Amino acid sequence: MAAFKEILIQTGDLDWAAKSLAGLSQKMLWRNEETGASIGLVRFEKGAGVPEAHAHASNQFMFCLEGKYRYIPTGTTLTPGCFYWNPKGSVHGPTIAEETSILLEIYDGPHYPVRPSWYTNDEDAH
Repeated sequence: MAAFKEILIQTGDLDWAAKSLAGLSQKMLWRNEETGASIGLVRFEKGAGVPEAHAHASNQFMFCLEGKYRYIPTGTTLTPGCFYWNPKGSVHGPTIAEETSILLEIYDGPHYPVRPSWYTNDEDAH
């Protein structure tokens, strides 16, 4: 019989870690250092957002837990209960949080092909 390991994280016990994009913070829940895949909570304060159109180096999945988060060019808006998928290489953004928004964000590989201009350090792009 193989051993197994369960991990339980109470996200309310974790602090929000500020990123170098003003108004964005995260709670990283899991990361595969070999592949770049990750699962985390991200919070955009009202009025914050990603300032430029961009593409990801892997598939990006988001589930909106609270708030109202809009992709400006398309008007696509995430509200509580919405699931959003942006396929690898598909350009999207810029965005704006019309309300403070908390999103469960999942990447199946690395986040960006290169560090985006809105981050001032490489770690924020992971």
